[in-house]
Amino acid sequence: MRLPLSLLLFVAACAGSVADSAGGSDSPLPPPAPGENGAQDLGELRAILDRGEIPGAETLDANGFFNEHYNKPSAAGCGNVLCITPGMSVGRDWLTGAHQATLQLSVSTNIDPAAYPRLPMNLVVVVDHSGSMSRDNRLTKVKHGLHTMIDQLGDEDRLAIVQFDDVVDVLMPLGPSLDRPALHAIIDRLQPRGATNIYDGLEQGFRLIGDVPVSERQNRVILLSDGLATAGDTSQIRILQMGRKYVQRGIGLTTIGVGDEFDVALMRGLAEQGAGNYYFLEDPAAADEVFTEELDFFMQPLALDIQLEANAGPGYRFGEVVGSRLWSSEATTGSMSIPAVFHASRTTQSGEQGRRGGGSMIFIHVTPIAGNTGRVANVKLSYRLPNSPERIYQSISLDYTSDPEITPEQPYLSSPEMAERFGMYNLFLGLRAALLSYDPGCAMAALGATRAAATAWNQAHEDPDIAADLMLLD
Repeated sequence: MRLPLSLLLFVAACAGSVADSAGGSDSPLPPPAPGENGAQDLGELRAILDRGEIPGAETLDANGFFNEHYNKPSAAGCGNVLCITPGMSVGRDWLTGAHQATLQLSVSTNIDPAAYPRLPMNLVVVVDHSGSMSRDNRLTKVKHGLHTMIDQLGDEDRLAIVQFDDVVDVLMPLGPSLDRPALHAIIDRLQPRGATNIYDGLEQGFRLIGDVPVSERQNRVILLSDGLATAGDTSQIRILQMGRKYVQRGIGLTTIGVGDEFDVALMRGLAEQGAGNYYFLEDPAAADEVFTEELDFFMQPLALDIQLEANAGPGYRFGEVVGSRLWSSEATTGSMSIPAVFHASRTTQSGEQGRRGGGSMIFIHVTPIAGNTGRVANVKLSYRLPNSPERIYQSISLDYTSDPEITPEQPYLSSPEMAERFGMYNLFLGLRAALLSYDPGCAMAALGATRAAATAWNQAHEDPDIAADLMLLD
């Protein structure tokens, strides 16, 4: 196989620098998750690029990147509400040209989202109005989105508003009816002041819904913040623990960041464990898009207490895992626990509300070792349905019968759906490698090699999302 000139130039100039971050490591990295908890967001990365600045590596989140790509679900392999559908690709890393074998895990459903009921909502919005919200029209963006949301709520929905700085105020509790004029007036009166007490503000939002959320309604909290926790309990660990305690009771959590100083890890972590979405509001248009998407696709969870486990076959070893901070991995096994799963909000390639909400998946680099039998992995899924204590189980295996040491001339894809996933995964690895490079020349070489490989791939496997990624690289 002839390697592209751009790739050869990259390897020659930067071998041992960016190449180490391009993927394919045999050593599991610290857990960096599926649309298990909904979409995360690349708005922050786009905003930095639009300003002509160089993004930091922390702005490129694997789950957020994958959520901006619509991947057609594999045919559900079982008759249950949820089905685990493992896949595999074997080919060459776009950036290094090295052998690349990847196990891919995603969860599909037999439930048609169009036929799935949208229950009335108990929704609590927790708004940070600390002093820093006066910068860059941050509070204006938030108000714009909240006004949009109030107008689009259904008559049976209920909305509460909590504001926090260094103190917490309940501006509107959950009432018997939706008072739109009063809610609009409350949003108009929001003014920036004080410090940032995320812990107490968020906990107050959860408490308004109650310790035992009613099952006849969807119960969700939306947290909006622009900064780090600077008042009250500022421990990220304890804030996450508090959030998880309420999520386990059936309350969803969505987090929305504004500005360029908020705690990305905290906001992502809360959403990821909170069966919700994480977004960044780069401008008022994004605020409209985010709040419209959230309301359109708030549904009751498909399943709760999901457990996903993968065990390597006797001739394989697991390496780096990309796509989930919740995944815990060792050399031959890995697992994750998810409080709840919902339908992905984007169900077509067109993405009427933008690219957000495509769903999530996990990629595990696999390396053949002695004793290979062709069995790549055994995968197990278990969960329970809402309002039921009974667990549902599924087990499935994945095999690769070709010589695992040989790189095929054309990438091996275990199913047609793996084509867009292979492209998306390699594009992410190339972007990550560029952002991790300390050498500007190597970073540009990584982007050039990734752009060339993605362009060639998209000529044979047309994917509008990869085309949009290429525009991001220009």
